[in-house]
Amino acid sequence: MFIPFALLLLVILWPSPEGLENDAQMMFGVLVFAASLFVLQPIPLGLGGMMVLLMPLILGVSTPAKVFSTFGNSAVFFLIGAFVIAAAIEKTSLHKRVSLLFLRISGRSPRMFILATMVTGATLSMIMPEHGVIVLIIPVLMFILVGMGLIGLDSNFARGVMIGAAYGCSIGSIITPLGGARNPLTIAFLDSQGVGISFLEWMIMTGPIAVVSILLVWLTLILVFPPEIGSLEQGQELVRKEVEELEPPTITHSAITVVLLITIVCWMVLPQYFGVNLSVIALIGGIAMVMVGGIKWEDIEGKIPWGIILLYGGAISMGVHLADSGGAEWLADQLLSLTAGSVLVTLVLLVLLTKLLTEVMSNTAAVSILLPIAYGVSIGAGLPPELTCMLVGISGGLAFMFLISTPGNLISYSTGYFGQKDLIKVGFAANLITILVVLVMAYTYWKLLGVW
Repeated sequence: MFIPFALLLLVILWPSPEGLENDAQMMFGVLVFAASLFVLQPIPLGLGGMMVLLMPLILGVSTPAKVFSTFGNSAVFFLIGAFVIAAAIEKTSLHKRVSLLFLRISGRSPRMFILATMVTGATLSMIMPEHGVIVLIIPVLMFILVGMGLIGLDSNFARGVMIGAAYGCSIGSIITPLGGARNPLTIAFLDSQGVGISFLEWMIMTGPIAVVSILLVWLTLILVFPPEIGSLEQGQELVRKEVEELEPPTITHSAITVVLLITIVCWMVLPQYFGVNLSVIALIGGIAMVMVGGIKWEDIEGKIPWGIILLYGGAISMGVHLADSGGAEWLADQLLSLTAGSVLVTLVLLVLLTKLLTEVMSNTAAVSILLPIAYGVSIGAGLPPELTCMLVGISGGLAFMFLISTPGNLISYSTGYFGQKDLIKVGFAANLITILVVLVMAYTYWKLLGVW
């Protein structure tokens, strides 16, 4: 706790650089305070979010009305609704049926099985947070691998399956705003600056990036860890038995599935054509899950990670205040001067910075720190804010090298099928590939869409 406060004092007492207003310097103090708090985690992240929320008040930068109104951003309520929906899905066997379906159609090829594992994780991460998805599919994969007699660190195939599961969840989480908290955080920040991104627009921008990334990362995975198994006949037999043993869907399960499908359709259509807020749809979907018996309020109280909600609200507030104080624009000007005004170099640097931060800290926290800077870059370089902010939001979900980078990496590692060295070996290449994919898509596909 000494380090965050020491850094805060150091920044706010430092002689002001030319062109930097006092409020902006105070917010830079909050920024380094938040970054060190999120990296070191001397206290729970939710409590850290509350401290970050209060800092602009303590430093005299803002008023209580403004601080608490930024915390009450609609995206916070979107996240609450999404968590309720995800918790209801978790109580059914829907996730298991989807997982087994993909694994069953993969055939007997070990390489295709790894791809099916990645696609399964990516598909489920479209409708619920990635860390929830990996928890749901790991038991299915463990059942298959143990049934095949694959235990410990001796199998390249098992390495590929478990690392692929984590990577598939990470890549798939960028496809919709439901995949991770950083997605609605990005939407909320853009909305606070008067730029709207709908559910469907997000999917159109990110979908092709995810598809290309999954295919290239899969090829990298099977090249680095070539499967030593020739056929998966035994594994497919296990999957077949698991499918046969599933209980028939109940009326409640069917109702949950219908509510989920209706909610997704509403997310795609209503904001785009009728201006309905995403958060309103998420909350109604969550309430509907309770009404059809999919989940009880007691379950909701236990399933929703309230600490993430508090972190999220504090991060939004900090981002808005950093932008409004002019600090983000000033820092972006310094960044642009370093890159001699080159748009390409600036965007590359922004993506690399996001990747670096998200490898060593919570991706939501990393994105919250960089969004105001990305917005400032867009103003200074004359670029659309949705370009720079979306690059940060997407890159923040693509961390592959370390166990602490994402919950998916850590949870997969806990199975004992791979080590940190294995993750670095394939993760470094996966990072380079996804950086290239994101930047190339931004310069080609996004231009065709008219983003810039």
